[in-house]
Amino acid sequence: MDNERILKFMVSKQIVGKYPDCDFSGIVKGSEGYLTAMFVFSREWYGCKIAASFWSGEKEYAVPVKNGRCAIPAEALKRNQFYVSLTGVMEGYKITTNKLKVSQEG
Repeated sequence: MDNERILKFMVSKQIVGKYPDCDFSGIVKGSEGYLTAMFVFSREWYGCKIAASFWSGEKEYAVPVKNGRCAIPAEALKRNQFYVSLTGVMEGYKITTNKLKVSQEG
């Protein structure tokens, strides 16, 4: 899609962080269908079915990650910040991350 902005994250073991070469400035709250999350995973995540959770206040909006990407739900983008975390599962195995804060402008 040409009219999207990609926010790139690095997931190393159980830590999710902003990818060093990705610019997170100028994100404005209230977007819909515009922001996409892209994740680069360490080997601990290989073979897992992965879901990204986007948090607005105490509300969680979970979406499946396909090919390292997912749309960021509009419901999570209504405040001055949202949080992202990830969960990966396969038989007998589960891995989770911290919550990373992403700030948005008013």
